[in-house]
Amino acid sequence: MTRNEIINEISKQVSIKLESLYTIFECNSKSRQKRFSHVINDMINKGMIVYNKETDIISLPLPRQRKKKKKKEVKKEKKMELKKKLMDATTDFDSIVSKYKIRKDFPASVMREAENVETTIPEKEIKKRLDLRNFLIFTIDGEDAKDLDDAVSIEKLQDGWKLGVHIADVSYYVPKQSKLDIEALKRGNSFYFVNKVVPMFPKNLSNGICSLNPQEDRLTLSIFMHIDKNGEVKKYNIYKSIINSKYRLTYEKVQNYLDGKENFPSSELEDSLNEMNVLFRILHKKRMKEGGIDFDFKEQKCILDENDEPIKFYLKERLDSERIIEEFMLIANQTIAKFLSEKGISIYRIHGEPPVEKIQDFVRLTLKLGHKIYGVPVPDAKELQRILYEVKDKPYKELINQLLLRSMQQAKYDTNNIGHYGLGFEFYTHFTSPIRRYADLIVHRLIKNNLFDKSKKSLYSEQELSRISQHISTMERVAMEAERDFYKIKSLRFMLGREGKKYEGLITGVSSFGIFVEIKKYGIEGLVRYQDIEDDYYIFNEKDHVAFGKKTKKRYTLGDRVFVKVKRVNLHKGYLDLLIINNERI
Repeated sequence: MTRNEIINEISKQVSIKLESLYTIFECNSKSRQKRFSHVINDMINKGMIVYNKETDIISLPLPRQRKKKKKKEVKKEKKMELKKKLMDATTDFDSIVSKYKIRKDFPASVMREAENVETTIPEKEIKKRLDLRNFLIFTIDGEDAKDLDDAVSIEKLQDGWKLGVHIADVSYYVPKQSKLDIEALKRGNSFYFVNKVVPMFPKNLSNGICSLNPQEDRLTLSIFMHIDKNGEVKKYNIYKSIINSKYRLTYEKVQNYLDGKENFPSSELEDSLNEMNVLFRILHKKRMKEGGIDFDFKEQKCILDENDEPIKFYLKERLDSERIIEEFMLIANQTIAKFLSEKGISIYRIHGEPPVEKIQDFVRLTLKLGHKIYGVPVPDAKELQRILYEVKDKPYKELINQLLLRSMQQAKYDTNNIGHYGLGFEFYTHFTSPIRRYADLIVHRLIKNNLFDKSKKSLYSEQELSRISQHISTMERVAMEAERDFYKIKSLRFMLGREGKKYEGLITGVSSFGIFVEIKKYGIEGLVRYQDIEDDYYIFNEKDHVAFGKKTKKRYTLGDRVFVKVKRVNLHKGYLDLLIINNERI
């Protein structure tokens, strides 16, 4: 009694009564009748046969012609669906999540474990920790930040400062090999998309019990560093601690205070901010002197409306208030890395020197713009920072910074420490963001294992840490590409309807098929195709990254400023076509 046998029997007679089929297939017993009935119902549900209840007749479906028609309809519907999807900005997020296979939803078992996390801190645990709840400790973050990993404190000493960096103790709530831990490792990090976040942990942890929210007791790992007036860490102490953040400050408000535009109600808070402002400048100066590279370019920002449509693109300057936190996190990460290097295996954040072939464009453009550069083919970090300082007030500052950044290798995680070329550090790791980076969670566990575990049994083998390092480095690249892709989609949506508009631009790349130009006002990049430059036939010189006209010998190269007009925006294929106006540079 196979499906093919049933179809063959029906096809012999075109149509047949159901009762006759029971007889043909000898459905005498109840079990055989039940099985036959199940097969028939399944075939009806799948459209293999058609059953008329009124006449009790079974027949085959209409010929294949109807199926062909249906396929055409499906194809047309899919086309319409794609068009509708492209016009609906709310689908961009899900498209990116799907494209990069990002784990947006948490499995039910992970959510159950998260819901069972205790939200009140046991008194027994508090007694094991350094109690800092009465100290002036506060956070400084972006306006929209919800996952507050880090808080800071400062005390002025006779010979320098005692800087406190207090990081959410996520490892207390997420034990190794728990369901939360396994899921976090799979994700590797949180993913940020302008107005949406795919967190590494469920929200009741990332925005709740782990987040250092103001006026709430929170478990932390604290490092206190005694830093002298030259920026040297003379000694440090690491503690399991409990804090109660007194203020939730934003970069904008702190910057307004530093600029004399705004005051805070607490003189103690203002004194702390003043000392932090002094210390950060000392730390930054020391880092630059020792070979750190400080990229100085504006950050592209996007504002979306309630329908996820981009209503504004702009370039934002880095604030000193952001630099304060950046320098404090750098010195904390560096100090922790040194500590772990003395204890055995660890995860490091490493960064090799740039490859010769990638740094050549930067060197070539620097020389073309009239700057001397020493140490070619690969200048050392101090020389690169000297160039960045030279161009800080030049109109091409952004391009030089971007080009140098593109020339760099990508930093990654590894158990083999080779130092961090870009920062100029011999030892560096990630300790300060365990809510959104898995590497930091590992580092917290290693600290505890070395400082507070009496058994001194290693928590991780070197092979295990090496595998984790490779995986989270890969996931970091996925996050960067996904976030960059999301910005690209939104930038194309923003440019829709701006066809024909003219803008000032900067040539950021020259390739075999065209010239890349960044629109200065928005930081949005488009392509001028050679076929669209009508005054000449342009030839690409790969060695010098120059396009030149065969007859006119007109040249276009990196750093040239040009006027462009928006020719075409193609959401489906993901490109923005530009035209150079009158083929003339500014």
